[in-house]
Amino acid sequence: MKKKPSIPDAILAIDFGGLSTRVFCQSSQAGSKANSFVMESQVGPVSQDIANCFTQPNLASACPENIAWVAIGNECRAVGYLAASQFNAHIGLAGLKYSSALYKALATLWVVSRKLDLGSQFSAAISVFLPPGEFNDSKQFFELLSQYSASFETPTGKLSVTLDKTQALQEGGGIALIHNSNLGSAFKQRVTAFVMVGFRNASVIVSARGAVGKGKTSDLGMVRLVDLVQERTSNYDASRLALSIAQAGVSYNRPYFYRIARNREETAKDREVDQLIEAVKLSRFDYARMLSHWINEVLPPDLDEIVFCGGTSEYMKPELRNQFSHYSLSWHAGITVPKTLDPDGLGCRIADVYGLFSYFKSQFEVLRQSSVAATSQRAENTTSRSGDAPVPTTDIQSVKECAEQSTKPKSEQSIKPKSEQPTHPKSEPPTLLKLEQFTHAKSEQSTEPKIEESTEQKTEDITEPKIEEPAESKFEEPTEQNTEDITEQNTENCAQQQANSSIKESCLDDSNKLSDESSSNTEPSLEESEANLDAALLLGGPYRGAGKKVRNYA
Repeated sequence: MKKKPSIPDAILAIDFGGLSTRVFCQSSQAGSKANSFVMESQVGPVSQDIANCFTQPNLASACPENIAWVAIGNECRAVGYLAASQFNAHIGLAGLKYSSALYKALATLWVVSRKLDLGSQFSAAISVFLPPGEFNDSKQFFELLSQYSASFETPTGKLSVTLDKTQALQEGGGIALIHNSNLGSAFKQRVTAFVMVGFRNASVIVSARGAVGKGKTSDLGMVRLVDLVQERTSNYDASRLALSIAQAGVSYNRPYFYRIARNREETAKDREVDQLIEAVKLSRFDYARMLSHWINEVLPPDLDEIVFCGGTSEYMKPELRNQFSHYSLSWHAGITVPKTLDPDGLGCRIADVYGLFSYFKSQFEVLRQSSVAATSQRAENTTSRSGDAPVPTTDIQSVKECAEQSTKPKSEQSIKPKSEQPTHPKSEPPTLLKLEQFTHAKSEQSTEPKIEESTEQKTEDITEPKIEEPAESKFEEPTEQNTEDITEQNTENCAQQQANSSIKESCLDDSNKLSDESSSNTEPSLEESEANLDAALLLGGPYRGAGKKVRNYA
């Protein structure tokens, strides 16, 4: 018998950016809310003893993302702010992204365990972005992550995480999912290029009338602009220089460049800032020309529109808009990240991973709904089988009231209003996500059989056999002894009827509840299903999962 898949304890979406690692996460517990955090991208070697000296005194006061380190065997790495501030780690842009991403992912799991209070052992589902040029490495990445996440050291001791499901998308895939979903079936008639320009890479993936293939990648991220500025100046720190350039914007606001100026004397500092701004202007012109030339080379000839993504594309918007004005243009597919999930004010720089998280999480909502429906079905079956069960003891006061009612003529018997009848608590139905349509992708379809309900038929079955009311007959006025016997007999009959009524009400409530849930899970029409995006296409080929057998959740 096939084992039924379970919902993981945590759901994560990770974007391993050149300057920072952006994470969205949420616990699977009912009523939990999504969370997000950002970590610096630095990863540096350190001994576990030294790392503990920095983290142990600060576990209660510091945010976990700022004191993260992980150890696999004898290899210990500080990650994020701890690596940058205490161990002089630098941004690693020379090697493959997934090689450093392994330590970043492990550190992320530890931070998530602290923020969501998951303890030292839990299960997780993880989705990540990789550049198209490194996408073939996703299988190896998840194999290593699955192996090492089973047992690794952290500032709070050993952590053991089971990866229930893994998924990799090309950079820009989160925005592509949102955009194509908004287009509906029209996306099958359009040719759209998703141009992702981040700090490290520039990538292009093309949706050609519904078919999304493997994209193209270059090293023309914002780091190339920073390199050009450094060649014209005194070799400023790359990460600080990039931040100043981005914050200064197209107006080249001087205060942001004063922060990285090296001169202390005011006149010399002013002169240094002037030279720096001039270098940025010249480098920006050269960079815009190189980036536009490369994009033009990889765009298809029958292109209808371009969707620009990433923080660098926002920074270079004037140049890109001017260069590609003959196409229909969009930035970030109009995605706006809620302020509650963007405490650092990254805005469009986290739109891609937010889209991925929304899509990835929606797959588990479908599983949750299926589980709720199955539970309701089992509860109804149990209730319907309990017809021969012993009648539960009723409240003594209710019995007395029922006895008094039974001695009155039928026209005078009081009927309790519906609000006073026994009620049975109902679990709240799961909240449907806005991205629910993505859950019908071919590569993620559920193998679970549907549970069909016929509320009307089941209600009729439950309420049968009907209680026959005795025909009215004339009778002699009872004596005092007969009245007591009749009252006692009526008391017992009333208790039995009240208990049966309670059982019926319970069955009807459960039946109506299941009917409501079934109607909310109605499958879309064939036309709507065809309009949904096949997520497998965005993977650029076969599904990229963990080394072990991948569970299918939707």
